[in-house]
Amino acid sequence: MFKLPFGKIKFGKLEFRKSAVVVEIGNDWLKIAECTSTSSGGEITKLSLQKLSQVKDDVPAVIAKTFKDLSLNRQSVILCIPRHLITVRMLELPSTDAKEINDMIALQVGRQTPYSKEEIVSSHKILYSNREGYTKATLAIAHRNIIDVRIETLKSAGVTVGKVSVSSEGVYDWFTLSYMQNIPSVPPDGADTVALLDVDSNYSDFIAIRNGKMVFTKNIFLGANHLAERSETWRDKLVEELERCLKRYYIEEKNTRISKLYLSGAARDMEDVDIILTNKLDVAAEKTDTFKNIRIKNAAKQAQSQNMKFVSLTAILGTAIKSASLELDLTPAEQKILKLMEKKRKELTVMGILFASLVMAFSFLLVISFYYKSAYLAQLKHRAATASTESDEVARMRMISELVKRSLDTKGSSLNILYEIYNVIPPEIALSSIDIDETKQLVLKGRGSTMSDVFKFVKKLEESRLFANVKASYTRARKERENDKDVEYVEFEIVCPYEKR
Repeated sequence: MFKLPFGKIKFGKLEFRKSAVVVEIGNDWLKIAECTSTSSGGEITKLSLQKLSQVKDDVPAVIAKTFKDLSLNRQSVILCIPRHLITVRMLELPSTDAKEINDMIALQVGRQTPYSKEEIVSSHKILYSNREGYTKATLAIAHRNIIDVRIETLKSAGVTVGKVSVSSEGVYDWFTLSYMQNIPSVPPDGADTVALLDVDSNYSDFIAIRNGKMVFTKNIFLGANHLAERSETWRDKLVEELERCLKRYYIEEKNTRISKLYLSGAARDMEDVDIILTNKLDVAAEKTDTFKNIRIKNAAKQAQSQNMKFVSLTAILGTAIKSASLELDLTPAEQKILKLMEKKRKELTVMGILFASLVMAFSFLLVISFYYKSAYLAQLKHRAATASTESDEVARMRMISELVKRSLDTKGSSLNILYEIYNVIPPEIALSSIDIDETKQLVLKGRGSTMSDVFKFVKKLEESRLFANVKASYTRARKERENDKDVEYVEFEIVCPYEKR
């Protein structure tokens, strides 16, 4: 009896690590962060803050040195554009059709700025659609020169830009990681909105979040450099700007109310700023922890850094950790085309290398085959030359001839029977046992999809030149559950003698 064993192959668990590098080139600070993502989540592994006024070299040289010192990946880096350099508008569009929405936004792009379409770069994302058939969308617009200058700066440093993001989206992503879980699903007293004031060195970003979406954002040209002076004038100016933000938000989003104002970035080191804003705005203000729920190496050391008192890291942290889900992309069209062409070039290169490897492997096999055949031929010649006498050679050849005849006469052998079964078996039949005994009796056991498949197999055996009187000794219909599905099949046993014809 011949049995065909089936084994199980076990694969070890593989963990893939992917890193995302974010660079923000501001007016006075250079911020760089790297996030390494694994199956267990993302972790900020490298972080760099440098005040541009304190470095002697030009910006490309500083970036190149930082990437080299930190061993950062220079390909497909995310360029984060600060909020004060971008125009952001929240649009309410009377449609839910994707094509119509794109057409409407294309019309709005030209109306929101005094520049021509060739001078700007824009991107948008859909927030939600309501039952009345309206769609809320975020539109981000930047002057092309702002982006081009930064891309060229990174290019001079040997860094390739893969995406251009908006800092507000990064701040929002940071907030969802750190504090969104603190917001109740059912807002008390109808206060369904929370606000976030992210204070950076020279500007601040006011963001309103409702139902888990960033529904409003406004830039404020006041930052840590101004507020660190502890001047009442600057504090009053901040309150005045926030009152304007709240007023504008309530005009755009009617029948809503802000329940809490979170203060992030450099605001955490401003003395009594939360108390002052709570009293002046009649909205509870709360300072935040930049590294809350954020996995970061040397977090305590980073938190004690003096640079942290004047800048906000929330934008690059959120962008780095949520890099795969960023929707706003201000990459110029030309840059996207170049990126696509580079991707195609790499794919063609890989295909060319694979093809060349296959040709080389095939050529190597041919050479090996030729070598062994040549060696075999030389061996035969050597044996023929060493024959002692002609009579001995004739006798030896006769003996070899008889052996060859016996070897060739394989009719009725097990190999011949297996070969014949292989030729006639339909694809619907699976054999579990093949029993060939010395009484020229063949027993086949297996299973088929249907009863008709089994009898079809019997008929095929009958038509074979090796088998006769083929009979199905038993057939049974069965049902089993495999992979959460009921599977029906027919078990069978076929008995037949085989002949030497």
